[in-house]
Amino acid sequence: MSDHPEISQDSIVELLTAQGLKIVPPNLIEEHPTAKLPLVRLTGSPEEIGAEHGTKLSHRIERAFELYRAKLFAQWTDASLKATSLAFFERIQKFSHEYAVELEAIASHAGRSLWEVVMLMSRTEILRSSTPNECTSIYFKQSRILGQNWDWVEEFENLAVIFDVTRQDGFRFVALGEPGFVKIGLNTAGIGVCLNILKCRASTGGIPVHILLRKVLDSTSLSQAYHAITAAERATMSNILIADDSGKYVNLELAGNELFTLNENEVEVNNVVVHTNGFITSKTEKIDLPEETESSAARIVRAKFLTSTQSGRHEADMLKILLDQEGNLPICRQSERNIFDGLTYGTVSTVVMNLKERKLIFSQGNPRNKTFSYVSI
Repeated sequence: MSDHPEISQDSIVELLTAQGLKIVPPNLIEEHPTAKLPLVRLTGSPEEIGAEHGTKLSHRIERAFELYRAKLFAQWTDASLKATSLAFFERIQKFSHEYAVELEAIASHAGRSLWEVVMLMSRTEILRSSTPNECTSIYFKQSRILGQNWDWVEEFENLAVIFDVTRQDGFRFVALGEPGFVKIGLNTAGIGVCLNILKCRASTGGIPVHILLRKVLDSTSLSQAYHAITAAERATMSNILIADDSGKYVNLELAGNELFTLNENEVEVNNVVVHTNGFITSKTEKIDLPEETESSAARIVRAKFLTSTQSGRHEADMLKILLDQEGNLPICRQSERNIFDGLTYGTVSTVVMNLKERKLIFSQGNPRNKTFSYVSI
């Protein structure tokens, strides 16, 4: 991929500009260090990837740490956060030596303590879904298009990045991520992954869900990704949707150490997978106090309705759903202040992945601003 790819003739551009969306080349972080969702290229061994990560994102890592520490983990002492984070690191180290080496290199080259970077990686389990994480994930099986809205704290519009990672063996993935870790993306094997945070009363611990997402992005098949998660020590509350370029998928709901593989009757409508932030497994009796917000319930109803009334299955059709603003609790959220913690939450970015063509389309910040870029692998 060139630094500034020629995109004027691309069919994706035609599809999106027809909806009034502005398509621009991705910003390279070296050229635009303060841009929203810039492209960050990392290459080499785990240590080399971690070193580049820590060096290029040191300022964003510092700001992200300060945000979590001061506003989201304010009730924790440094001693408790450090002990909890290092316990996560010990489990990560047993799960993957390579990931542990990478995390150590990130911390070293960002000028941070190891526990601070691991705290970022483990933030979902430390938070225990106590904040209003709201996301909507969709997979078009027939056209192999996967996408989601990532809804989180508004400040992350200026902190999140798009990682373009090439391992030393040449395997590559692109993914949206926070400073310190990857989240939502696809790889050269045609595997893509999305995440929705869930809520229940189960204990957290085990391997952080964002390490599990990284393992998916490093997998060469749907089966390999699935077995990596099922074999891992789990203690989190999340929905992981993994899909491939053949139209196959697995949708996993995690509740503590419980894992539920959803069947098509539970998760599909018109051959389309739809998930928000509530448990939809038929085995909810095995979950300790599963909860769902009013927003999550409204969004899944709206997304299913839009899916059932749509005839197309292109990237533009996916975006029509993810950018929908109908109702008081819309799929695409405007940033709003939360009265309980004083933070502002909204849709930070929209991501759409064409798994067959290996393209990731993303909004530069809240998609209501209608500025999008894409990268190909």
